[in-house]
This record gives sequence, C-alpha cells and structure tokens, in this order.
Amino acid sequence: MPIKESSFRIGCGRYVQEAGLLRRSGAEIARFGHAPLLVGGPTAWSLTRDTIEHSLKQAVSAYGIYEHRGTCNEEDAKRFAALAKQEGFDVIVGVGGGVIMDFSKLIAHFASLPVVNIPTSSATCAAYTPLSVRYTPEGRTVGSLHYDHEVDSVLVDTEILAKQPNRLLLAGVFDALAKFIEIKHRFAGDATDYPLGLDWAYIMSVHSYRELCQTVQGYLATPDRDPEGDEVNRMIFTLIAATGVISGIARGSNQTALAHKFYEATRVLFYEESRPYLHGEIVGIGLLLQNVFNGEEEENRLLTDLMKAYHMPCCLSDMGIAPTEETVNAYYEALQNSSAVKEAGEGALDKLTKTLRYLQELG
Repeated sequence: MPIKESSFRIGCGRYVQEAGLLRRSGAEIARFGHAPLLVGGPTAWSLTRDTIEHSLKQAVSAYGIYEHRGTCNEEDAKRFAALAKQEGFDVIVGVGGGVIMDFSKLIAHFASLPVVNIPTSSATCAAYTPLSVRYTPEGRTVGSLHYDHEVDSVLVDTEILAKQPNRLLLAGVFDALAKFIEIKHRFAGDATDYPLGLDWAYIMSVHSYRELCQTVQGYLATPDRDPEGDEVNRMIFTLIAATGVISGIARGSNQTALAHKFYEATRVLFYEESRPYLHGEIVGIGLLLQNVFNGEEEENRLLTDLMKAYHMPCCLSDMGIAPTEETVNAYYEALQNSSAVKEAGEGALDKLTKTLRYLQELG
C-alpha cells in the first residue's frame, strides 16, 4: 500500500487540556501572536466569548471577534484571510465545533499565519488533525486539503467539554471508532507488514477502540461529569488528541476507507437530506457498511445497539433518504472508483455490491 504523504504530522505544536483553561486562553494565544483574529459560530460564542475576551484584554494588544455560520469553504476562508492581512492580525483562532476547527485551519493556510483551535465539542478530532474537510457554500463536500504542517496549538477546556450534549460526544466516539475499523479495511495480516507509521496508527487505534467500547455507555449515563475527573479527561483526550495522532501518524488518507467515503458520497448525493446530521452520525452508518465489507458483519451488533439507544440514525431512511434501487446505484457509482474500493484488491467490486445491498436492507 503506497504511503499517501512523505511527512509525519504526529501531534500539534502545543496541546493543553484542563478545567477552566479559557480563563487563561489569552496568554496561550499570545504565544503565537499579539493581534488574533477569532472566528466562531453563534453557539460557541454564547458559551465562551465573555471568558475568552476578558482573558484576551490582559494578554494581547488587539483582537477581532467574528461569527461564521456557513460551511468550511474556500470562498469565505479567503475573505477572512484577506481581512487578517488588511487589519494586521497575526494569528487565527477558531472557537467551536468541527466545521469551525477546519475553517480556522483553512483561513490560516490562505493567510500564512499560525492557528490556535479551541474546540467546544469533541464531535470530531478536527481541532487537532492537519487537514480541512472542505465544502461548497451550500454544503456539498469537495474533498480534504492536507497541510504539510501541524496545528500550532489546541486549547481544550474540560469545563466546556464535560457539558457538551451526548449527541456531540457520541458523534465523536463513532468518528474515533472508525480509525480502527477502517485501517483494518486498508491492510490485512500482521501489523508489522504495514507501511512505516501506519503500523503504530493501527496499534493505537486498537487501544482506542477497546477503551471507548468499554467506557462510552457508562460515560453517557453519567449526568453530572467532573471536568477535573479522570473519566472526562481520558474520554476527551481519546476523542481529540489520540484520534488526531492516529490520523497524523497514518500520513494522509491511509486511515480512512469506506466509512468516510460513504460520508463524502452522502454529502454530495444527498446533501439536503444529510444537512441536519453530524459527521460522526453519518460515519456511524458507514461503519456498519465497513464491517460488512471487511467480512465482519457480526461486529455491527455493538454499534447498532449504541446507535439505537441514543437515537442516532442507523440507516438511510432515518436520514430521510429512500433506500431504493436508484439510491443504491448512485452510491455504487460514487464509491466504485474511490481509493477505498480501488485499493482493496481482487473482488472489491463484488464486496461493494454486497455491502450496498446490506445498506438497502437496513432501510
């Protein structure tokens, strides 16, 4: 299996995780610049703005706070990058969920500035990973842009993350579970046969998968979580930092396979129907398909039990997509030439056909 990229991006420049971190976020941001441009969504600003702004006033000379309600798209990112240059901002700060995390990295890329990410959810590892998933302004996916450098800093306040809705937490869990299940698709046999780096990504993903499977239900059932407790810190670290390391050490897209390709196809083919659903929720359905493709359909019981218990979509009809022959054919056309299928060896198209029949039978 060819290595997708030549560089390892194993971590981020600085990862800080603690309760109450927002109260000293200004000093952390000032490590990278003294005139930050901050961008976030309305929900994120309602949770964080007063605290972050109070901290900034004590640490930097100037700052700008902006709201972004759209997708992670190049048009808007270039406008913010131009604004940063025009106004003399010297560091980009993203505050919010996965879309804003990817968007801040894209702005920083176009502005050639450092980026600090402050996630308000762990629904994806986007705060940490050295790539941005890009969309059109309307919401159709247009592919990922991989960066040749790491995110400069990630600031995780567990007081915020401990209170995130279960829906966001669970979406992050399924995105993290995907690493193990998808790497199994990419490579068969003993882990030592894998290309350099992917072997360690695989080993880490095994540990992450086992830990999440053992702890997630108990975590979700705990209403009042201690932001300084080991349970919260381990869960958040696993979903953001550990999963981000797995992605970076795998070098490029080697750690993604059919589950994420299903996500991308869904965002293109049925972007209106899929708009209300989170990345990890759609990837969750993709994982059911991935297990079938891998010949491990029996592994789906654990996933579907969890999905049903917390009202995640489990099939196409749950997202308002009719599981018709036309739908299956559309997915086949979208997936047959993807790297996940083309690099899967002999019989891959037959496996894909079987997998999509399973998708249709799910409903």
